[in-house]
Amino acid sequence: MENMKKLIMSLTAGLLLLAAASAYEPPVQGENLFYLSHPELLTEGNSTAGGGLQSVLPASGTINPALIGLEERVTLDLGYTGMFNSKPNDGYTGVLTGVDGSQYILRNYGGSKLGYSQAFGTGIIVPTDWANFGGEMEFILDKKCMGLGNSFHMKTFAAKQFLDKLYIGVGVGFGYEWEFYDDWMLTADVGAVYNFGDLAFMKNFRVAASANNLGKTFNMKRDWMGWPGFSNIRAGAAAEFIQKENFSLGASFDVTTPFFHNLILDSGLQMRFNDFIQLNTSWQFNLKEYFDNNASWLPTIGLVFKFNIGMGNSDFVKKRDWTKSELCPSAAWKNVDWNINMASVGAVLRLGQLDSSGPDIDME
Repeated sequence: MENMKKLIMSLTAGLLLLAAASAYEPPVQGENLFYLSHPELLTEGNSTAGGGLQSVLPASGTINPALIGLEERVTLDLGYTGMFNSKPNDGYTGVLTGVDGSQYILRNYGGSKLGYSQAFGTGIIVPTDWANFGGEMEFILDKKCMGLGNSFHMKTFAAKQFLDKLYIGVGVGFGYEWEFYDDWMLTADVGAVYNFGDLAFMKNFRVAASANNLGKTFNMKRDWMGWPGFSNIRAGAAAEFIQKENFSLGASFDVTTPFFHNLILDSGLQMRFNDFIQLNTSWQFNLKEYFDNNASWLPTIGLVFKFNIGMGNSDFVKKRDWTKSELCPSAAWKNVDWNINMASVGAVLRLGQLDSSGPDIDME
């Protein structure tokens, strides 16, 4: 009898969860809102551990604020993404009626021969002796592609290293949307990364977890779940599998559960050739988008180039050891579904060079 009661309670809880999940209806790519604007984030599998070949930029903090603790140099990023909807004259689909009787658009698929939207983002990481600090801000103008609306949002982060291998980070975010929802958001993020180093056949093996968007997200006044991904729980791992002089290969895998109302699987594969050009590819399975017929089975593909550049010889630059720095332009393409595509370009500037030499020891 006791077992029967437990079974009934479990089934009831499951049915309630499914009912709530059916009401969870973010716009297309709404759960990826904070990292649409940069090609490296689009192509590294949304890795909470920094990707297979560990590329950290300010926008990485929007996935896991602890990631900025892995960067040793002042770093700036800049990205732009154009979003194209080729499905003509279909207007919008997915209208939801709120409890007050008002209606609003969940998905907007054009209404013109070619829907064009765009996203722009920029940010910075500043390492200090005590902790690393950073921030990323993003503008999205999307009326005719995916129903994201027009929005501005920014996140600030702080991360610190503990016990040599553990990095912990926190973040605070704010946003405002004024096209479809006329709403604001105020959230907090927490995350951690643990670097095991070399483990068996894996090099630079890292595991990570984060909880994003803890607080008020967009659209909560009509739908308690809101978006993007209220209480987005992530966990993942990344490592390098080949480390040669002229070739490196790494991979990552992540699982995301937006408050346990959806399941998102991300995988990424990166290959670097001659320490100059890097090929990034990733693939995502979004359970909600799959059932809504908005899923893509094509991988996202991108290229990253690395150039060592001079920053001049002024006293300001010399004092900070920035005379030689690293510029990494990148480009990416992502298929969202059969009629929506993204093309993204960007760049990351890392001031100075990594110190690969050992400590100087004076023998007296």
